[in-house]
Amino acid sequence: MSRSIVFGIHVGNSTASIAISKEEGKVDVLANEAGDRITPAVVSITDEETVVGNAAKTGFISKQANTITFNNRLMNLSLDENEKCSFIEYNKVKTIVDGGHLAYELPLETKKKIYSPQFIESNIYKTLYGIAKRATHSEDTKCSCVVTVPEFFDDPSRESVRNAAIQAGWNVLQVVNAPSVTPFTYGINVTEPLNDTYILVYRLGGISCDATVLYVNSGLVSIVASEHTKTIGGYKLIETLKAHLIEEVKRKHRSNPSENARASAKLQRATEDAVHLLSTLKTANIFIESLTDGVDFAAMVSQARFESLIAHLLTDYALPIEVVLKKANLKSSDIKKVLLCGGPLKIPKLKHYIGNLFPHADIPNSISPDEVLAYGAAVQASFLAKYWNAHDDLPEPTTEVHTLNESIKIDCCGETIVFDQNEILPSTKSITTSTNVNNITLIATSGDNKINKSEAHINMKTEGEITLTLTASVDQLHVEAKSIDNQLQSTAIFVAV
Repeated sequence: MSRSIVFGIHVGNSTASIAISKEEGKVDVLANEAGDRITPAVVSITDEETVVGNAAKTGFISKQANTITFNNRLMNLSLDENEKCSFIEYNKVKTIVDGGHLAYELPLETKKKIYSPQFIESNIYKTLYGIAKRATHSEDTKCSCVVTVPEFFDDPSRESVRNAAIQAGWNVLQVVNAPSVTPFTYGINVTEPLNDTYILVYRLGGISCDATVLYVNSGLVSIVASEHTKTIGGYKLIETLKAHLIEEVKRKHRSNPSENARASAKLQRATEDAVHLLSTLKTANIFIESLTDGVDFAAMVSQARFESLIAHLLTDYALPIEVVLKKANLKSSDIKKVLLCGGPLKIPKLKHYIGNLFPHADIPNSISPDEVLAYGAAVQASFLAKYWNAHDDLPEPTTEVHTLNESIKIDCCGETIVFDQNEILPSTKSITTSTNVNNITLIATSGDNKINKSEAHINMKTEGEITLTLTASVDQLHVEAKSIDNQLQSTAIFVAV
């Protein structure tokens, strides 16, 4: 396999996907052994075997205590104590604290055994590695990839994800913020360069939701603001339809499947499949053999009925968007593109609702929302493979780009210098002006409200032209003055007034 054949991987709480970028730059999302382009991020462990994906999800009904779902949330090593306590209390698989971090305690036939979230994650990456090997028809070359993680993951959490992938056999080129690679999926800044443009990335996953504002300028993509919430997710859609089906069972068969763990698990699986079907089809036929008390259950749900059931959730799904726009000090009209990620956004009603919040924005839809992140990561992997020697290990990317949180306007001797919001730091600007005073005062105001002010004083006994050079860096605003003949020089740092 050529080193230029690389992969992009996204492992979420509910699903995982992998895309390949070939030598000619073409990107394809790969299918698993079952022919599905999306693999459930579900792992089931017994004494005999470890099963990942569709088989593990199917076995959940009979092996609930040994089947791990939503593992990616425990890859976040910065969970606070309240979150840890909540997982320990409510997780369907027994969860304990081991070595300061959460882990799973599974009741195997021989004895109870503890498994770390990183071990579970590694098994998901190992399954994806098998898909990659089949796609390349090669057994003797290590596969290289770019891996996505949530924007709020700290450095230890990112390293844990990297290690999980490495343990599965991957050569990890880079661990990237998931929102940052979404523009690459649609050729933004690749075949379609943009400048001074705000993009909203909206991701609706199985158990969480993210809204992120990106700023694209001069070939760089920076995160302006982000909002993450665990209070809403695609599970709300499933819960709503499941509650409707429970009422149907009660009405038809006078029994309550929610009172029986096995029946509830069967109904949960059938509901998840129905929601998936209703994202693309007008109807979904549901049949569950021996659901409760030996009774078979059959129902038909139309897309129109489903959309009516979930209508009350739409405003909740819009809340992260409202919050992130407020954080970024932007209006919906400032957003030029909206990029949608996550399987639930295939549902027409939900997709149209989010789109209607941005009537003037372009919302590309040529890529399925649940494939966007893996696709973008594969494009990023192709960039890395292209610009480094194929025989050398790719260097660890450590560059951090700093930008101004708000604009700064400096007034001096009747002249004005402006550093724009989101300008890349450090940034230097100069003006040449005439003066006949010994003390020059520069006043800097920041933000839209112009309340925050700073001043600097330059002492130079000169008459005639001087050049003022201002440098905005991460921690200060510095000014240097020179006479036109470079004979005199003075510097100052702005201080609050």
